[in-house]
Amino acid sequence: MLKILEINETLYQLIVTGYSLELRMFKRISLLFVSAVVATIAPIANPVLAAQSSKPAPAELSNVVYALDQAASKQDIDTVMKYYAPTFNHSDGLSRDRYKQVLSELWQRYKNISYRTEISKWEKQGDLITAETVTMVVGEKGTENDNFKLEARLTSTQTYKNINGQLQVMSQKILGEQSSLSSGDAPPPVKLKVPELIGVGRQYVLDAIVTEPLGTSLLLGAALEEPVEAKNYLNDNTINLRPLRAGGVFKIGQAPFSSGDRWISVVLVRESGITIASQRLRVTKDFTGNQYMPLPEPDTTPTRVRPRPNNEQTL
Repeated sequence: MLKILEINETLYQLIVTGYSLELRMFKRISLLFVSAVVATIAPIANPVLAAQSSKPAPAELSNVVYALDQAASKQDIDTVMKYYAPTFNHSDGLSRDRYKQVLSELWQRYKNISYRTEISKWEKQGDLITAETVTMVVGEKGTENDNFKLEARLTSTQTYKNINGQLQVMSQKILGEQSSLSSGDAPPPVKLKVPELIGVGRQYVLDAIVTEPLGTSLLLGAALEEPVEAKNYLNDNTINLRPLRAGGVFKIGQAPFSSGDRWISVVLVRESGITIASQRLRVTKDFTGNQYMPLPEPDTTPTRVRPRPNNEQTL
């Protein structure tokens, strides 16, 4: 599952008038629904995608994910869900019913979404097929006062099983996710640097860099960290924007002392637009190695946060 954050047009008024810097954000809702959205094109239809896999995918797998891709692009929820097993489970704690709920809400907000997925590798053991896929998503949310463009990337593994003659998705595990929402005539271009995997209890560096000169523009920003939990998909949240002295957000975060995924998001706002960049951080007890991203530039001062064993937000 991929979460995305949303904000509305009233923020522009806050910037211009210089009043409250508190920003109301809709909770990210599920963007990608297991392998259904993780749709690749059948080898006959698109041999380029198939060639990027470690070996040609079996026709039964390619055909199912192709059908799911088509159904998802048409926002045909009934067709999509028939490819999910009744006992489907998701690494974020989502059941089949919950999955359908968040997907339906996503489509209520985004009327124009396209999905494109590549199968990077797969294997078959007995009656189970496990596939690792990379899904690219592009969408638009257009209303009179709310026009956002969405770009997202999801890497995951799915397990399929043939049930009553139909290949269905049994489970999904997220390996990595990144998303970006932007709005306005010239939203700030942002490069987000956060590790995808880290050991429990370790600190990490977050760099969200605006990649073009600000000039005289006022830049507001904030960072948000939250646990990946099923209950968090549709809840609202509040974040406080602050004026930024440098061209981005630079902070040091603290991984929790237990395994589990976190959503790391950065909101950057200027008079000409808004950008929200998000990435999943996987926290595990089994990871060893370099825990840090490169430090911010010398002329910036990161905010160091003390460890919090209770898993509260640290950014």
